Formats: sequence, structure tokens, C-alpha cells
Amino acid sequence: MFAAMTDKKAYRPAALLLASLLLFLPLGHGDAQAQQKPQKKQTAAKSETKRIGSFQGWDAYEHTDQGAKLCYLHAQPQKKEPAAAKRGEIYILVTHKPKEKIRNEVSIYFGYPLKESVAAQAVIGTANIEMFTHQEAAWAADAATDQKLVDALRKGKTLVVKGESARGTKTTDTYDLNGFGAALQAIDKACGMGGTS
Repeated sequence: MFAAMTDKKAYRPAALLLASLLLFLPLGHGDAQAQQKPQKKQTAAKSETKRIGSFQGWDAYEHTDQGAKLCYLHAQPQKKEPAAAKRGEIYILVTHKPKEKIRNEVSIYFGYPLKESVAAQAVIGTANIEMFTHQEAAWAADAATDQKLVDALRKGKTLVVKGESARGTKTTDTYDLNGFGAALQAIDKACGMGGTS
């Protein structure tokens, strides 16, 4: 599986760049005024991120930079174990990049440096999908696995993500999947990918 990493390495750094965009956005359901300030700054630089909807904890966004659009959904886990572990931001993104003909790219951020030689696990019902790790994030090996993962997320009730830190601490994060399908439809529509997810 790890041999497939090179298949997608060309655009994985774009997902890391996307993660940095979240620094400009409130991660919860912040008030509208809190969202306006960063958007004005980004508009001045011909770059804009706007929330297009919130669906039971799954937030959908569209981002435009120099005329190129990408759309993504974002959520944080409802449960983090061990609860006492010191970690940064923990979240999942599913991204469409129409210009690059990429859809449903799944990236999961753990809030700590992951052990490179150990795959992360995404478990939805009976589906157990291995994801390769780099720094604080994990991805599916290829586009077909991304699609399999998104199909399982759309049909499932919970997503359980298991990872291991560079120091050997094992963590388990649980995401509620209610609202995932509606958020996915919102980014499909925003990026002109209706019916393709």
C-alpha cells in the first residue's frame, strides 16, 4: 500500500496548504462577524473562503484563489481518546479540486506527529481502510480508495480513526456521520460536481 503514496504525492501538499486556510476560519459555529474579518483580508488578496452551509457538525466551504475554486467539508470528532493526550487541532477534510480533476480527497489531521511507518485506520461499520501518514495527517493511497472511503462515510453512522504518534501513543477519534451526506452534496453543488460523489 505504501508504494502507492507516490501516486498522489504531487497533490498531497495542496491538502496541507488547505489545512492552513482553516487558521483563518472559526472551527466551531462562530458568529458571522468573526467570519467577516478574515474574508475581507482574503478578498483583498483575490483569495476568499466562505462557509456555504453547516450540517449537524459538518461544515461546507468554498475557497477561490486567483479564479481557481476548491470546495471542502470539515468536521471535528465528538470523542477523542485518550482524553488527556496533548494534541493540536483534530479534524477531517473532504476536498474537491475541479481544476485538477480531483474529487473526494480525504485527509485526516491528528494534532500530533504520526509514526511514518504505521498506517492510520479509518473504520466505518465493517469497512476498515488503511491510510498512509505524513507529519500530522493521513490520506488514502489513491483516488479509488478515496471514493471507497467517501461511499462508506455517506452510508455509515460513525467514523472511528486510529493513529499512533511518533512517540508511540495510540489514539482513537470518533466522528458522528449525521450530516455528512448533506455537506457532501453542498460541496458537490458549489464546485459543479453534482452526482459525481
